[in-house]
Amino acid sequence: MCSSSNDKNKKETVSVDYVIFNILIYFLVIVVVGIPIWWYTTRVYRAHLPLDEILETATPDASNETFGLPLSLEYDILITLVNPEPEHLNIILDGEELTMYYQSFLNQISSVNQFVFKSQWLFYTDLSLTPIKVDDHYVLTEKQLPHIITPLETKLWSHLSARPTVNFLVYFAPCGKPVVIYNDQNEKSQPTAFVSPRWGGILVMNPDKSACESKTFKPNKNYIISTFVTQLINLFKIKSLKEGDIELFKVERIKKMIQSTHRTLKSLAQLLTEISRIVISDEVGQKISVAVDNVKLAEEYLRKGEIEESLEHSKIAFFTSEAAFSDASLLALLYFPEDQKYAVYIPLFLPIMIPVFMSLTTVKNWFKNRGTRTDP
Repeated sequence: MCSSSNDKNKKETVSVDYVIFNILIYFLVIVVVGIPIWWYTTRVYRAHLPLDEILETATPDASNETFGLPLSLEYDILITLVNPEPEHLNIILDGEELTMYYQSFLNQISSVNQFVFKSQWLFYTDLSLTPIKVDDHYVLTEKQLPHIITPLETKLWSHLSARPTVNFLVYFAPCGKPVVIYNDQNEKSQPTAFVSPRWGGILVMNPDKSACESKTFKPNKNYIISTFVTQLINLFKIKSLKEGDIELFKVERIKKMIQSTHRTLKSLAQLLTEISRIVISDEVGQKISVAVDNVKLAEEYLRKGEIEESLEHSKIAFFTSEAAFSDASLLALLYFPEDQKYAVYIPLFLPIMIPVFMSLTTVKNWFKNRGTRTDP
């Protein structure tokens, strides 16, 4: 009888030991192994970045900048020739030839910006506004001019390029309907052209009587180019083509690129600080580091008056900062706030962890009772 009781107690002890052993193994698998693996596999990789240095940099207020062409290293120049009545007037003009006349001017600022020329013809396209007839001509006022651009924009393919586009449009008025632009003082504008600060320029050309009689019009290329070059100078806010004014233009572009780089880097740093789950790859980290280093060099060379060196470094800083900010890997994943992340994981882990931690009291009692049984 005593032997049977001892065997029973021994079996109970072995059974309890087995349960305790299972609890400990389960705890080790879940807490010691599972949680670190989950933490490691769900962590976000971030390359080392000088975020504190970027955030401490003071940036100028962008609202104080003048309205004009968007800042870029490359621009498309799209020359559009509009002939509303090709059956009544044949215009002898090659859009590609016009691009050749630009080179003498663009070579002076080629170290700052690169340009890609494009040209197109539009036929049977009229002005969206009906000019008012006054005596023997038709009048457009300066207040009406902005309303011409929007309808024309739908017919242009400037939106197909990733580069900002500077539009230059020549509108050949129909025979017998000469168009004249009146300024705010109710005076005729000479030449018959106008500029839109962020879009480009429009030139209206009226064929003479002989051209209408022969149904062939050969416009003056030099007149078209001189008008567009003047408009381009105004768009880039260059005072003149003198060497000193070109240098001032370079300095202004350097300052704008430095300011834009600081704003872009600071916006990116704030975004990465607020959303801690955004992945920062080594490639993005390198772009940011290159931008930070080059913007420092650009500022240093500018203080020394070394314009060309400052220009090169400011271009690199501007390009790499924009490339880092628009890198596709930053938006490759969906990012959720931390409270939403915990709202997903807590219902998953809590039902598992509560029994595990409650079982630890059983383990504690088991060790305590075992120590009591071993005492003499």
